[in-house]
Amino acid sequence: MGDSQPRRIEERLARELGLALILLALALVQVTLLTGPSGFSVPLLLVLALVRALVGAGTSEPVRGLMRGLWWAFYGGLALDLLSALPLGSHAVAQLLAVAVVGLVARRFAVERPLVPLLAVAAGTVIYEVTLYLIVLPVDSDWQAYALVVVLPSLLLALIPTLPVVAIVHWLTRTNR
Repeated sequence: MGDSQPRRIEERLARELGLALILLALALVQVTLLTGPSGFSVPLLLVLALVRALVGAGTSEPVRGLMRGLWWAFYGGLALDLLSALPLGSHAVAQLLAVAVVGLVARRFAVERPLVPLLAVAAGTVIYEVTLYLIVLPVDSDWQAYALVVVLPSLLLALIPTLPVVAIVHWLTRTNR
């Protein structure tokens, strides 16, 4: 009835479920529509999670932005895990690690400048791909070939949507306040 709590638990659960469903839909878009003829796809969910953590770093509550970025990475990683042949949790762990490292380091920089999100997404993509390499591939596999064949194209594809995603996430966080 007249609950004085700022947000009731039902509202928070509905919001988190909505976010998870939106990220699942974006994961479907990423693995179907954003996949090129070479088999590579734009890592849209990784870019979204990294940018969400960065946008929070530029506010008065940087920890809240980092936590939201980590939730986005977790939901997006699980969605990708459901849609891929890799072991369950591998995308989630890789995205969480990338967002945590980049989010903690980026708190020291002014994220309003365009170079900071580009460098952060580049670093996050490398962390993400190296983590997937360590989880999935055997230890004695050729890491140099993996870097040239997988990490470099993924890095270039991640940089393409970065600045538009920054603008969209900035707009979304301003309208939600």
